[in-house]
Amino acid sequence: MLETRPLRVLIAENHPDLSDAMSQLIDTEPGMLCVGQVSEAGDVLPAARDRSADVLILDLTLHGGSGLPLIEQLTTAMPDLRVIVYSGVADSDEAAREAKRRGASAYLTKGCDIDVLMEALRLGG
Repeated sequence: MLETRPLRVLIAENHPDLSDAMSQLIDTEPGMLCVGQVSEAGDVLPAARDRSADVLILDLTLHGGSGLPLIEQLTTAMPDLRVIVYSGVADSDEAAREAKRRGASAYLTKGCDIDVLMEALRLGG
């Protein structure tokens, strides 16, 4: 029997309670595995590489810097990595356009239903 590798999800979020809740939810989803959580901007790329992440859930507000510049760095260094921005930025239309211009697969606001996030993970953004 051929086993399929679970979708490996890394969370970059500066709110530990939200990060923990997302991690627990991902780990209960069949075919998904949370491979880690980071809150520092400088830790995102090394963690994505070291943990062989397939998808990154990225908050735009991280400790030590903005998530926007990271999108280009990540998609350049890891072309197969899908970046899903999950942010509470007030001007979401402008932020969404900029995130997608830089290579994000999707832009979701933290006010969206958690099922929308899970569906974005399943579909790749």
